[in-house]
Amino acid sequence: MRIKIEVNTAKDGQFSETFLCQEIDGVQKKVQLNIAHFHNLYDFTKETSSVGFDFFLIAAIVYGTDDLLARKLYSYNGWTREIEIEFPVKNIDYWKLAVTELEETLGFLTGDVWSIKFRKLEVEVLYLPRKNRRKSIIPKYNYPNIEFVSLFSGGLDSLIGVINKLNSLDNGKIGLLVSHFDPAYNGPKNDQNLILDEFHKSFINRYKHIRATVGLSQRYTDGDDITRDTNQRSRSILFIGIAAYLLNKVPSSNTILIPENGTISLNHPLTKSRTSSLSTRTTHPYFFRKLQESLAIANLNVSLINPFKLDTKGKMVVDCDNTTMLQKTYPLSVSCGKRGHKIHWENRNAKQCGICMPCIYRRAALHKKNWDTDTYGNDLLTLTDMNKAKPDVRALFDYLGTSISLKEIKRNLLVNGSIEMSNLDAYANLVHNSRVEILNWIRDKGNDQLKKILKIQ
Repeated sequence: MRIKIEVNTAKDGQFSETFLCQEIDGVQKKVQLNIAHFHNLYDFTKETSSVGFDFFLIAAIVYGTDDLLARKLYSYNGWTREIEIEFPVKNIDYWKLAVTELEETLGFLTGDVWSIKFRKLEVEVLYLPRKNRRKSIIPKYNYPNIEFVSLFSGGLDSLIGVINKLNSLDNGKIGLLVSHFDPAYNGPKNDQNLILDEFHKSFINRYKHIRATVGLSQRYTDGDDITRDTNQRSRSILFIGIAAYLLNKVPSSNTILIPENGTISLNHPLTKSRTSSLSTRTTHPYFFRKLQESLAIANLNVSLINPFKLDTKGKMVVDCDNTTMLQKTYPLSVSCGKRGHKIHWENRNAKQCGICMPCIYRRAALHKKNWDTDTYGNDLLTLTDMNKAKPDVRALFDYLGTSISLKEIKRNLLVNGSIEMSNLDAYANLVHNSRVEILNWIRDKGNDQLKKILKIQ
């Protein structure tokens, strides 16, 4: 599928109208990529011409394209899509050098075949600050005082990562927390706000928070509905694109912190059918390495660091530097990967499904502190009939009930994505320890039927 990008001159107080254009059955269709409330970013950067800005725009377009092209409609094998796209950029000479690396990076991230070109972005005015905006509401930033830049999603992992960093700041130093909001998915914004309310009480003057609003319109410009792809494989690159754009103004660091437990990052497959591109790779170490290489070629020096790449979620919870703060805020966080699909939930008032892998890892981790008290849409621990279980749950129990050696884990990790050999043993132990956390949780809290299935005494 070929996607053309249309960017128009900005209007007062708005970012340039940006459209993704495609041909469907000989008919030209276009849908708006909404980059709203851009002042949140512009107040910090004061520019729209850097390589960092280019990357933000590229990342936003990738996110929108990934959302637009539903796999069930546009893949040739039920999964892989072929995507041709030409990104508009200001610094075209740099980006032309990065074509091959960026194609490989996006291919690994989304599991698709990307064919990329670049064109010069001729539009001069991409954002016009609102003329009548009161100066008193424009935030002021002391850039040299910013000690770190961290992604902040509203999940448990980013919560712990931010708590640890804010807890260790020297006097006068602050952290910059970076978030994303897509109007099609309201939940994360609410999660972030609730946590930030608590931060405001305990971490006064220790952080600044900037949130970008990027999302695809619900309909084509002709009024037809779009069929969205719900995998959101590219959400991480948009997060990183926002942070990289802001990082341009931070003199003390070129590092973006991406707090994610190593288990989810590696995403060791539960079954052989879930290997390779069928496994989510949003924070996979190889994706980080390939993206850094792509950006370096484009003259953007960014270091992507996951401080928990060798930690289970349980270890993150137990080792958090401020247990009091974590205990206050962890119930406000959401880890679920299926929160928008409540039709099969027994308790639709819950915020998390309880049976996706992020939920399972979360519950097992919190159990290590006796904090597994949240309400979930479905409770895995009360399951009695495996024949009625969802495919993901059956896959989990096959995985937990089958003996797997460290050697097999290593082989699976290498098949699932290029892993640096120096960390292979540590990664294999991480996967093993994550299995143990789940098994211990079921041993302590599961019903007799589950224990019988898994042969747990």
